[in-house]
Amino acid sequence: MQIKNEKDAKKFYDSKQWKIKRLEILQRDRFECQDCRKRLKDAVTKGIILPASAREIRRAENVHHIKELLEFPELALDDDNLISLCIQCHNIRHG
Repeated sequence: MQIKNEKDAKKFYDSKQWKIKRLEILQRDRFECQDCRKRLKDAVTKGIILPASAREIRRAENVHHIKELLEFPELALDDDNLISLCIQCHNIRHG
């Protein structure tokens, strides 16, 4: 499938191929937000005590393309380009 514009991207995200890959990535990451996990790991490494509200690893519901889909369509289903994120962290990545 060629992905050149938003319409193509919508078709891709509705495809069976994406739905299967999305579930594989969520399972790989144990349905844990990888940005939350990294924030906690970095805090421990640096000896930072986070507030209680920042100490949890939230449930991942989104699978994010690290290199954006429209810019790098060849990486659309590449495991190394996909990461599980919670809604809050996904929104942060997308501003």
